[in-house]
Amino acid sequence: MPCNCCEIENNTFTEESANADLKHYRKRGPANQTKLILEAVRSLGLKDAALLDIGGGIGTIHHELLNDVAREATHVDASSAYLKVATGEAKRIGHEARVKFIHADFTDVADELPQADVVTLDRVVCCYPNFRELLKDASSKSRKAIAFTYPRETWYVRIGLKAINFFQRLRNDPFRVFLHPVAEMEALLNQQGLRRVSVRRLFVWEMSLYQR
Repeated sequence: MPCNCCEIENNTFTEESANADLKHYRKRGPANQTKLILEAVRSLGLKDAALLDIGGGIGTIHHELLNDVAREATHVDASSAYLKVATGEAKRIGHEARVKFIHADFTDVADELPQADVVTLDRVVCCYPNFRELLKDASSKSRKAIAFTYPRETWYVRIGLKAINFFQRLRNDPFRVFLHPVAEMEALLNQQGLRRVSVRRLFVWEMSLYQR
């Protein structure tokens, strides 16, 4: 992300939207694409794992996986509003002491973070113009696996993302969404010693699980 990533994220991902996401989570559980990540991670059969959740939003992934798979989690997010809501929810359910919250662009602090057994990125790759740096840094932190979601390469998703970016420009909002080539993402992760072992698809989103 650009150097003013946190400012862009704070303006785009507000406390109002974070509270709305939390309300939805409490009422209906994880979003459908997030469920795919949770199922993928649980399929690994890990216990007492260390989790790194990049762009974790309201913290759904670690709220769920700290119940059965993970012993600890690190949540890195560029949105201070979402981190505030995630921290409050972790405290409410008794997970606060097991989660380290970091307000930053992940690529700026990756070198300072310890390795984790599993790295997750739910709807994060599509927010990064430089997906290569993001995935390379993410893979460097993963001892065992990476699970992430991204927009599918379909004609209707391409049209939808172009429409979103058009309206972002009209609003003079610098935030953009991206449809990155899946083949290039896979090739990059292969170079980092990871192989795709599972892929699941929804109408808009695709989830891939990579394992060492």
